[in-house]
Amino acid sequence: MGSNGEEKKDGNDEYQDMSIVEIIDYCTNARYEEIERELEEMKSYIGGGSRVQSEVQREVNRSSWKAEALQIGCLLTKHCSILIPKISFHRMDPPEGINNLSGSGRDNNDQGNRMASSSSSTYNVQTSGSSHESEIKPFWSRTEVGMDFERERNLFVSVSVGTEAYKIKILDLAITAMNELANMAIENEPLWHPCIAGRILNCAEYIKKFGQVDSHFPVLPNAETYTNPLQTEASRETRFLAVQPVHIVELLMNNDQYSHVLSNMVSKAKVLGVLSTQAQGDYNGALQVMAVKFHASSPLVPNRKCYLARYSRRLNNNAWGVVDVSLQNLFPNPLTRYRRRPSGCLIERFRDGLYKVTWVEHCEVDNSSVPEVCRYFVTSGHAYGAKQWLSTLVRQHERLTHIRVRRDPKLQLSTGEANLLILADQMMRNFWRNLSFSRKNRWMLVSLSDAENIHKAIIRFVKEKGGRCPGPALVMAATIRIPASARRIFNFLQDENSRSKWDILSHGHVVQQTRSISNGCVPGNRVSILEVKSPEDPDRTVMTLLQESFSTSACSYVTFAPVEASSINMILNGGDSDNVPVMPSGFSILPDGLTGDEVSLVTIIFQILDSAASPMCFPAHSVYNMYKVITETAKAITAGVVDPYNMG
Repeated sequence: MGSNGEEKKDGNDEYQDMSIVEIIDYCTNARYEEIERELEEMKSYIGGGSRVQSEVQREVNRSSWKAEALQIGCLLTKHCSILIPKISFHRMDPPEGINNLSGSGRDNNDQGNRMASSSSSTYNVQTSGSSHESEIKPFWSRTEVGMDFERERNLFVSVSVGTEAYKIKILDLAITAMNELANMAIENEPLWHPCIAGRILNCAEYIKKFGQVDSHFPVLPNAETYTNPLQTEASRETRFLAVQPVHIVELLMNNDQYSHVLSNMVSKAKVLGVLSTQAQGDYNGALQVMAVKFHASSPLVPNRKCYLARYSRRLNNNAWGVVDVSLQNLFPNPLTRYRRRPSGCLIERFRDGLYKVTWVEHCEVDNSSVPEVCRYFVTSGHAYGAKQWLSTLVRQHERLTHIRVRRDPKLQLSTGEANLLILADQMMRNFWRNLSFSRKNRWMLVSLSDAENIHKAIIRFVKEKGGRCPGPALVMAATIRIPASARRIFNFLQDENSRSKWDILSHGHVVQQTRSISNGCVPGNRVSILEVKSPEDPDRTVMTLLQESFSTSACSYVTFAPVEASSINMILNGGDSDNVPVMPSGFSILPDGLTGDEVSLVTIIFQILDSAASPMCFPAHSVYNMYKVITETAKAITAGVVDPYNMG
């Protein structure tokens, strides 16, 4: 220990007589020599063509500059005595009242439906302490540590899985995982014990029956020792659907469909390698390696990310299976604290055109960074469990079926209504994207002097195709507990007659639903156009909103966005919705996982445009107003659903 410390000290002392420029040049040259050695070793290992080698060279160069930036930053900190400050901001004088609230994405002073404009006062980033009690700091979890080299790691995995040695190992792992999934989907006690929430896995019986599915692969030593062990989460859910198995298999194996249909849980999915393909449309025996990232319905819950093998197979004439299994032992990353055990779905023929779909979720994960308000919601399996996945699949099936069964010509969707549904679908996916953490969409913890630390704010710069968001935006979110059932809260929020009771911008106004398109079997599952009318002049529309609401057995959503009235008319007349901007705000409503149906977790998200915002500068007026919108909305919802006299 002592010799190592001396060697490290001597190694650092060689920089003491160098200038900053000389240090940078020295480190860069040394790193390039190391990169060249690593590149030659990789070339000899993969034996790939020049195209693959050029990609490796390009990505390794990109990685080297990231590494250099970190190394140089450390050197500058040591030798130049640069102190890394704690990011904070001063609170300027907040506005009196909340007359300029923009929580619904609209400036209160606008006469039309224009989005909120920027504010002149700002929270200025400081490099020293502040006498005020307001500050901003990063909000992230251990599951996201070390993901700055995602592109390089993805490339390494995609190159490696192309070698025969890895193909054999991954195929062996996938076949073993499929056999395990089939057994876990069929067996009951003693493997699964019945409980109030469904079924709970008997871990002792699981180890006795299956052992560790990847125990025959060597485990490399971790670079970091964690004090928090991984917890096991396991759940199973069954539903009956009138859908051909091949359609479900294709949805899960086709990455575009998978990312789109399950976007309420899938933040990102990328196919890194296809190891086995069949004829077009035939997924029997298809095997692919993927990088996936999942998110929950609250931004307080950490994302989960892993590399996995996805394998589909026709088990017999009456059954199909699709299984995921983590490749952590083949491509170890000690900073990733999520391992996906064999999980997926088994589809069996039942009768009368029905198929029994059984979904199994099984993983090991570190939940130590989950905040207390969401702790049981996550550990009970409600956040990422089988019920969430299968209810999403069922919801999509019901949505498409409900639209297609309009055989009566009077009930068939017009081109304008179909385009409106497309716009609503884009709004929902943008909303779910805001829920997710990523390197391009980082949550920052906002602490106000009179607020609890459950309020989050992020700066989000969106440059999407089709102008979905016209500029930089601020998003603030909070997750709260409300002592009422999810169904009661959902009914209150989606009903236009009660909107003025919780929406500050609609308070004192009349809200009318001018168009409604049902897209599900559950009452309230619909896309609506709402018009907020002036109380003095009922013929004058103050604001037009596009709203989608839907409820499943696992969760509920109410999402809305202000849209120009002229844009709505253009779409309903058959115009294209691709270039219509939507900035969604809204709610996700879920059971808290602890009290059954007595208490719900409600995540409130509001979004505004702000041209003055930047990653290091949050306009004070906007932050204060958004905070007031969220707190006042939370109070109004609680009062509305707890007091029965406020429901009508």
